[in-house]
Amino acid sequence: MPMFRRQFLALGAGAALAAGQKKQDDAVIATATQDTTPRVGIVLSSFKEGEDDDGSKIAGLADPQPPGADLTAQQLDAMVRRAIDLAATRASEFHATVDPEDWVAIKTHIPTCYGLGPETRDGGAHQPYLAGTVTDPRIVRTVISYLAERKRGLRFTVIEGSPQWLPMERSKSPVDGWSTEWGGAFDGLSYHKMIAELTARFPGIRFEIADLNFADSLDLPVPGKALARNNPGGRYTIPKIIQECDKLITVAPLRTDASTGVSLSVKNYLGIAPGSKYGFPKDALMKLGSPEEVMFDLFSYRPADLAVLGGCWGVEGDDASVHHNLAIAGMKALCVDVVAATIMGFKVEELPFLALGEKQGFGTSNIDLIWTRGNEVKQAARAFKKPSPWKPAKPVA
Repeated sequence: MPMFRRQFLALGAGAALAAGQKKQDDAVIATATQDTTPRVGIVLSSFKEGEDDDGSKIAGLADPQPPGADLTAQQLDAMVRRAIDLAATRASEFHATVDPEDWVAIKTHIPTCYGLGPETRDGGAHQPYLAGTVTDPRIVRTVISYLAERKRGLRFTVIEGSPQWLPMERSKSPVDGWSTEWGGAFDGLSYHKMIAELTARFPGIRFEIADLNFADSLDLPVPGKALARNNPGGRYTIPKIIQECDKLITVAPLRTDASTGVSLSVKNYLGIAPGSKYGFPKDALMKLGSPEEVMFDLFSYRPADLAVLGGCWGVEGDDASVHHNLAIAGMKALCVDVVAATIMGFKVEELPFLALGEKQGFGTSNIDLIWTRGNEVKQAARAFKKPSPWKPAKPVA
């Protein structure tokens, strides 16, 4: 059927209107897709069911247990996986941000080592091991397995630079943080055992350990302007792994801290500074500025792509273990720390490092601007005793 000019013009006008409407629709869709609201997953071992902000239901754990119960490795694994799932943004799940051939570094937290004490003379500055002071290696195994099962990542390196213990090949000690079996805690899983287990389970993927205290390093300027007031050159010695890996994940327990109130994801970065440069227990590093300044300087070299906090044990007050089965995960480490600190009973304004992180552009310190998923903050709350030397920041007038 022939199309008359008037029909053509009418169609053109309609098409223009449709095109305009489509642009508006596309803008709305793009805005939703690019939603930058940070999301943080919160999962207690007792999580049965949740509800998202849009009213959709979130399935609970298949085998929920009380927050103070002794968990099996399988129960802990399920809890951590659910927290990572809930850290998904509107645009993608975390695993989708990791390419199949990526090199993934996992920064664990192992300041102390079971089997070493003050009497051990190997050059370290040992403090007794206490439940909650170190990352549960089973959580590290879960994080790596979570990605390897999805064929995300071709090389995984577990990294740490302890301020206290030295690797066995450099000391005369019979054990170190990589080989200790923790006196049977964590099902006796050592990091060496973990690497062997993962290597057998996922052939074709490279799994390894790197001690950052003695890894190849470079003297590099801080990206942007250094915060540490006693570091006028604005440079730190940084392991090459931190600069060269494709993705970096930090995994740490919930801990109180005498200097900063809490020790969580961002403070875990103090462990990337090599002891071969800054000494044991890295006194030279802490002379450069306040802990808050130094940890954000180090964090700025390679902000974490995922932060996971918690486990079965944490530390409260003046180094007392606390049993609280909780996993917290998110793609903005600062926001994960904000949520964790609030759950631990701290007020954001009492912890100036959170506002400092926001000022540096690492995320918001306002918990009302963070989308928490899974358990509610109030449900997960467990007031940790404050360390006696720590003083909360005074509110700004």
